[in-house]
Amino acid sequence: MNYVNQINQLKKEIANLRKAEAQETQKEADIQAKINRANEAATRTKSTSTLQNELKKVERASKDLATVQKKRAEISGKIADKSKSLHSYEERQAREDERERKKISDEQKRLIREREEHERKITSEIRRRTNLSSIPTPTAHAQKDNYDFFISHASEDKDGFVLGMAEVLEARGAKVWYDEFTLKMGDSLRREIDRGLANSRFGVVVLSKYFFDKEWPQKELDGLVSLEVEGATRILPVWHEISKDEIVRHSPMLADKVALNTSLKSTDEIADELYRLIE
Repeated sequence: MNYVNQINQLKKEIANLRKAEAQETQKEADIQAKINRANEAATRTKSTSTLQNELKKVERASKDLATVQKKRAEISGKIADKSKSLHSYEERQAREDERERKKISDEQKRLIREREEHERKITSEIRRRTNLSSIPTPTAHAQKDNYDFFISHASEDKDGFVLGMAEVLEARGAKVWYDEFTLKMGDSLRREIDRGLANSRFGVVVLSKYFFDKEWPQKELDGLVSLEVEGATRILPVWHEISKDEIVRHSPMLADKVALNTSLKSTDEIADELYRLIE
C-alpha cells in the first residue's frame, strides 16, 4: 500500500496549522503589549477616571488574550496530533519502500539467475548443434544448403527487430534467406519460400504475438518442422515480446526448445549467438 497521498495531505494540513499558529502567536504578542501599555498608563496616571479606563482596557485585553491563548493551544494540539499521524504514515511508507526495494532486488537477482541459466543452456545448445552441423551430410543435402539461415517472422516484427538481426547476420558473413534480401519483383512468393525453406541449414523462427496470428509464418513453421524431422534443417526459436505461457498455448513443441529471447539479449547479441552456429 502507498501512503504518499496521506503523507502529502498531512504535511499540507500541518503547514496551514503552523501558519495559523503563527498568526495567533502574533495576536497574543500584540494583546500582551496592549496590556502592558495600559498597566503602565494606569501606574503613571493620577486621574481616577483615566485609571478606571486603563484598567478596563486591561480587563478586555486579558479576556482577548485568554481567547487567543486557548485557540493557539487548540492549534498546537492539532499540530501534535497530525504530526503523530504523519510520523506513523512515514514509518509505514518507509517499511513499504523497503519491501519494494527488496522485491525489486529479489526480482533483479532472479532475472540474473535466469539469464545465467539461459546462457548456459544456449552455450550447451550451440555446442550440440555445432557438433551436429559438422557431421558430414549427403551430397544432395550439401548442395541444397544455399542459405545458412531462413528467417520466419511476422511483418509487424520486421522494423522493431527482425530486419536489424538479418542485417547483422549478413554483415557477419552469414547467408540469410530474408524476404527483403531475397525476393525480387515477379518472384512467386510460395515457390521462393519453399526454396528458402528447403535450402537453409537453420530455420530462425521469431515467435511473437503477431507470429501466431498470421497464416504465412505458420505455414513456414510447418515446413521447418517437417524438414527438422527429416534432419535437413534445425529450428532456432527466438522469443520476441512474448511469454512462455503464450507460446505453450500455441505450440508446446516450440516452448520446450531452448530459445533466444529479445528481453534478455540485444539484437547484436542474438545475431552473434546465431552466427556462432556456422563459424
